[in-house]
Amino acid sequence: MDINVAYRLFIDDRTVYCSPDTLSFYKSYLKRFISWLDISDTDELNKYVLREYIVFLRDKMKNTSVRTNYRSVKAFCKWLFEEDYINVDVTIGVKLPRSDAAIVEPLSDEEVNLIDRAIINNYNSLRNYCIFHLMLDCGLRRKEVVNLRFCDVKQDRLIIHNSKGNKDRIVLLPKFLYMSICNYYSTTDNSDSNNLFLDRSYNMPITNDTIRKLFVTLKRLSGVDRVHAHLCRHTFATSFLQYGGNMEKLRLFMGHSDYEILKNYLHLSLVYPNVYRIDDIFFNS
Repeated sequence: MDINVAYRLFIDDRTVYCSPDTLSFYKSYLKRFISWLDISDTDELNKYVLREYIVFLRDKMKNTSVRTNYRSVKAFCKWLFEEDYINVDVTIGVKLPRSDAAIVEPLSDEEVNLIDRAIINNYNSLRNYCIFHLMLDCGLRRKEVVNLRFCDVKQDRLIIHNSKGNKDRIVLLPKFLYMSICNYYSTTDNSDSNNLFLDRSYNMPITNDTIRKLFVTLKRLSGVDRVHAHLCRHTFATSFLQYGGNMEKLRLFMGHSDYEILKNYLHLSLVYPNVYRIDDIFFNS
């Protein structure tokens, strides 16, 4: 079968049950793989081709990124075998490099204070303060902040809908952050949108790119060069464990299906004593 035809059939299959984000993941990484291939038919795929592709990727990126890229290729090849488009499971015997062992240091109280000052002294300060602290003090993902509605904000909790894996969950909400969100909402005209956070320039909901640009600005204004959106969630998890939380509650708050990723935060909570302390609501509940 022509490799491009196989790609389109695979995407059609995944469209039935995958989220838009997962589909984008497959499309992006598989297009790179197919453009690299010098073969045109799926029958020419074998484990040696996959190994060669991994070597190609290792020259261009870190091992962790190589593993991420290969996940889409492996899913595609497994699907080809399961659907009888190829006779052999070509992924068998293909090994990947170990993930990079880089340790990501969580944010400290001092760094958070610098970022807060940078937010308060600039445009859209109340909105940006709420966005930053929802990620830092509640562990929300970027997409979850973008999709948050005011009706999902309760006095002491947030209801997160259609998160990663299309799951819903409840996250505790500190009082100071609830008050800030209410103050922000009272200054906005959300009559044309259900979304909590708006881009005032267009009176339209913010996007993932809005948050990306926000963190670029925060780096420049605060001097905390290493701050980025996921570091906030990373800091939340480390702080939760360091100041008395347990793994099961953390799993529920963060929306994970198992403890595998959370083990990294347990290690960091023992290594870094000066982690920003999240609100006591997470320890008194």
